[in-house]
Amino acid sequence: MTEPKAPADSYISAGGVRVHYLDWGNPDAQTMVLLHGIQDCARSWDFFAERLRDDYRVLALDNRGHGDSEWAGACRYGFSDYVSDLKCLIDELGLQKIVLIGHSAGARYAFSYAANRPEAIESLVIVDIDPDAVNPRSGDMFARYAEESDEWGSMDDVVERLRDRQPDSTDDMLLHQAEWMTRPLGDGRRIWKRDPAMLPAYERPDLWDDLKRLSCPTLIVRGRQSELLNHEVAVRMREAVPGSRLAELEGAGHWVYQELPEAFEITIRWFLENARR
Repeated sequence: MTEPKAPADSYISAGGVRVHYLDWGNPDAQTMVLLHGIQDCARSWDFFAERLRDDYRVLALDNRGHGDSEWAGACRYGFSDYVSDLKCLIDELGLQKIVLIGHSAGARYAFSYAANRPEAIESLVIVDIDPDAVNPRSGDMFARYAEESDEWGSMDDVVERLRDRQPDSTDDMLLHQAEWMTRPLGDGRRIWKRDPAMLPAYERPDLWDDLKRLSCPTLIVRGRQSELLNHEVAVRMREAVPGSRLAELEGAGHWVYQELPEAFEITIRWFLENARR
């Protein structure tokens, strides 16, 4: 797997918080905005963005408190704060009719925004997340995050931690994620590149009403081995959004876009080509 070319770093101010985003160029093309999940970062999308940069202007946002965005403080990590970051990016750059793709928590922010600002979104992709207020598997993930140390003894330790969550990713993919999701402390040690205060502040509102109000072409993508979005809920989501499509990819779990990058790309391209017809 070839290492992706580096995108340009840019920043916006979102309610006084300095928020970082990546821009892969191609400014005359339609804009595609990518949103990551909890503890990930904009660079989590690198391999996918590299594949799409010739056809779209690909932007990836670092959620506040993640990646190279500013830490905001525990009282400013509410659900509406993350949605506001997306709104600020779209408004400041004057983006219109965008393709919006979100993974996990990022998908929740994406479809909540799309439900309330339908004029800004041409197509929406929801990657492996549900609209429910309570998800036992999500609760288990947060319990683990709270219990584990922020520091790791080596890059290999980080890679093995990521391999545990996404066992079907390649070594190259895992190493790339490990490098960008952490920063060096010295003596080979690494630390998560996110504000630990955002974990206890995380909010998970019920979003079924938002989902039902979606009016743009919508694709729901699920990894068949995912324990976070199960098949039954994914089908209910498809039924709740008129005209939406559901794709379940065999051989991947929750991090489907990293575990099956080629199949994920093909699926997204298929959806976008059909959405224009």
